Amino acid sequence: MATAITGYDVFEQALGIIKPWSVTGTELRKSEDGKRLEMHITVDFAAGSEFPCPQCGTDCKVYDTSERIWRHLNFFQYRCYIHARVPRISCERHGTRTVQVPWGREGSGFTLMMEGVILALLQHMPVKAAAREIGEHDTRLWRVLNHYVSDALKERSFSDVKDIGIDEYSHSGHDYITVILSHPTEKHSKARVLDIEDGKGNDTVALFGAKFSELGGKAEEVENVTSDMIHGFRNAMKAQFPNSTVTVDRFHVMKLIGDSVDTIRRGEAGGRDRAKSSILSRTRYLWLKNRENLKPEQRERLDALLELKNLDTAIAYDFRLRLQSIYENSEDRETACWHYENLVADMHNSGIKELARAAKSLIGNAVEILNYFDSKRTNAILEGFNSKISIIKNRARGFRNRENFKNMIYFCMGDLSMPIAHIMA
Repeated sequence: MATAITGYDVFEQALGIIKPWSVTGTELRKSEDGKRLEMHITVDFAAGSEFPCPQCGTDCKVYDTSERIWRHLNFFQYRCYIHARVPRISCERHGTRTVQVPWGREGSGFTLMMEGVILALLQHMPVKAAAREIGEHDTRLWRVLNHYVSDALKERSFSDVKDIGIDEYSHSGHDYITVILSHPTEKHSKARVLDIEDGKGNDTVALFGAKFSELGGKAEEVENVTSDMIHGFRNAMKAQFPNSTVTVDRFHVMKLIGDSVDTIRRGEAGGRDRAKSSILSRTRYLWLKNRENLKPEQRERLDALLELKNLDTAIAYDFRLRLQSIYENSEDRETACWHYENLVADMHNSGIKELARAAKSLIGNAVEILNYFDSKRTNAILEGFNSKISIIKNRARGFRNRENFKNMIYFCMGDLSMPIAHIMA
């Protein structure tokens, strides 16, 4: 049999208000700017009530109170606010302490339920858009996000991490951050950002190494490290994780040859040979995209270009396909090594300066590049994360500070234990 609801019971049940707290009044009033109506709910405690000390739990008498307001979930179409006198108690052991109200955390102007909605919105839209949606300044939303991310970061554990990826990302111009991720583990079914350090190079790796140990990671158990071709990163990671195999990421190797193709294309397109310049006009993405990602008419144009003689861009493109084939078709390291050596030799002897330069880089990184065919580890996940990071940055049109930027990355890609479900329950 359903329980009859009388008076303010419906509000108390909706808000989860329990004794000694109770709803003592509701009012539908105009907002300060007079543009809308708002629901204002007053909550109070019974006279003579005692509250537990936040530190020791001893019930104590109320010392004094202060008026506070919290933004709550909308009541139908109306913005809703909770007003309450927040008591301070006097504990014999710990002195004067502010009581924690059950519907909101200390220092927040939102109820826990409202914070849950904010966090849910921020998973799917820019902070400014979410702020407009709920009618608040974006600074207040940043405070909510930063609070929960900071709390969640303290609860991380790296005890299960065996495979690590590292890469750098430009925050603003020459202002860099270093992003370190973990490949999927038994405890975490998807890759996650482990750490973000300011700057790049050896110092950032040392900072991560210290944090890795502090959070339960076992450096000697790390088996694989994937990185780009920057030797500083690789040497520093090898020093931190001595039993690991360092693999130069496939993405960066393909990017090296792709950049060479584009450099050669730009040189020919802007050269004195007008015929080459004309046929290479607006063809950049034909050479950089994989063939299966091209439209039918683009594939036809690419095929026609590949039939032309003495086009350095086409020669470079063929080397790109050969390198891609080594990754896709080599069944073991020995086979890959044979094809790789032939590829590099042919690039070096091609007579094209840019290809000879790329070949020199491939020779200098050969061991770590070929380690891929043993570890099969790649930073493809991290490169996907970098795409997400770019989206985060672009949709925010820049962040007020670097900490906001880093916390948003953690929030979206750190696989953190956020209390969203608890808050929304």
